[in-house]
Amino acid sequence: MKKIIVSICSLILGVSHYSTAQFIVDAHLRPRSEVRHGYKALPDRNDKTACFISQRSRLSLALDREKYQMGFSIQDVRVWGDEELYSSTGIKGNNSSLDLFQAWLWLKLGSNCFLQIGRQQWSYDDQRLLSERNWGQHGLAYDGVLFGYKTSGFQLDLGLSLNNDDENLFGNEYTPDKMKFLDFIYLKHKFTGKSYLSFLGVLSGYQKEENSETVYVTATFGPYLTIEKNNLLYKGNFFYQLGTNPAGENVNACMFSFDIDTKIISSFYAGGGLDWLSGENECKGDNSFDILYGARHRFYGEMDYFSNLYQSTMDLGLRDLYAKCRYQISPKHSVTLFYHFFSLQNEVELPGTSGLTKNLGDEIDLTYRYKALIPLDLRIGFSMFFPTETMKYLQHVDGGELSYFSYIQLTFTPELFNGKI
Repeated sequence: MKKIIVSICSLILGVSHYSTAQFIVDAHLRPRSEVRHGYKALPDRNDKTACFISQRSRLSLALDREKYQMGFSIQDVRVWGDEELYSSTGIKGNNSSLDLFQAWLWLKLGSNCFLQIGRQQWSYDDQRLLSERNWGQHGLAYDGVLFGYKTSGFQLDLGLSLNNDDENLFGNEYTPDKMKFLDFIYLKHKFTGKSYLSFLGVLSGYQKEENSETVYVTATFGPYLTIEKNNLLYKGNFFYQLGTNPAGENVNACMFSFDIDTKIISSFYAGGGLDWLSGENECKGDNSFDILYGARHRFYGEMDYFSNLYQSTMDLGLRDLYAKCRYQISPKHSVTLFYHFFSLQNEVELPGTSGLTKNLGDEIDLTYRYKALIPLDLRIGFSMFFPTETMKYLQHVDGGELSYFSYIQLTFTPELFNGKI
C-alpha cells in the first residue's frame, strides 16, 4: 500500500516533466438498417413488418503517457427521423441527443499495477456475465474503479462501483430495479497460445424499495477454461449463483456452456456447443440463473428472443444446442451460418398446457461480412425462427406467421489524428 501511495504522489508531482504525449482522435459511425417481423417477439396475424435505420456516432479522444492515460468518448444514438424538434418546413433536431459513453483516467502504479477510474467498459472472457454489449447501438459502459495487476502469465482485476440517482443531502434511496453496486474479482492464468484458465466472481446488489438500509446481494462465481490444441479450440465455463434476488428471495441457480471450434480445411471452419441455464423447479427459492450484464445477442440467436429470459421462458430455464460453420471466401469476404435448437429446462405445468413439450423452436442465422483494407466493416444478416406451440403459448401468440429478421450494418472507424503533443 505504501508503494502505491508513493507512486500516485510521484505521478501528480512529476507530470510537468513529461514534454510529449501521444494524442489520438478516433471516429466511429455505424448506421444499420433493419427489417423486423418477429425480432424479439413472435408476430401475430395482424402485425405489420417494421423497417427503420438507426445510427451510432461516436467521437473518442485518448491521451497516452508513460505514467497515465485518459480516454473520453461521446456518442449520439438515433433512429433516422426521430427528431423531436420539427415543423412543416424542416427537421431541426432534438433538445438533447449527445451522451457520455466513456470518460476514464488510467494511472500506472509500479511496473505491474494500474488503476482506472471513471466510466469504462468491462469485458471478460467470452462475455457471459460482463460484456460491452456491442450489438446494441448504445453499447454498455460502467461507472467504477478498476484495479489491475498483470504479468506475462497472470492477471488480477478488481472492479468496484457504487450508484446513486442524485447528489443526496440525506439518505441513499435508489431505483430498486437498477443495480446499486456491481463489484467483481477476475483471476487469469495463461498457459500457451490461446489456452488459459480464469475465475470470475461478481457481487450485484439491489436496494429494497423505499428502504435504503436493505440491499439484496447476489453472488455469481465460476471458472472459464479455453484450450487450443492443433486445429481445435475448446471453451467452457460453469457459474453458480446464490444469495438474494431483487425480490428478496433466496437464489440457488447455475449455468454452464461448452463450445468447440475446428478448422476443416484452410478456409472452412465448423463447430458447435451447448448452453444450459437453470430455471424454476420444485426446490425452494429462485432457481433461475441471471446472466447479469452478459452478452445475449452473440449467444442466444440474432433474433434476440432470449435477451429477457423471464419474458421468453417464464423462468423455466433454457437449453441452447447449436451448430455453426464459417467459410472464408477470401481475406475480405466471409459467410457464417448458425443453427440453434432451443428448449426449456423444465416442463410447462400450468392449466391448459397439457401436450406442450419443452421444445421452443429452431433458429437459423446467416451472416455475410466484408472487411475492407480501409477501416470499413460491412455485415448483412438474415435470420428465421420456427416456433413450436410451446413458444407461441409463452409469448401469448395464436397464429402461424413466419418470423424473420434482416439487417445491413456498415461500421466506419477512421483514426482522425495520431501524433505527439
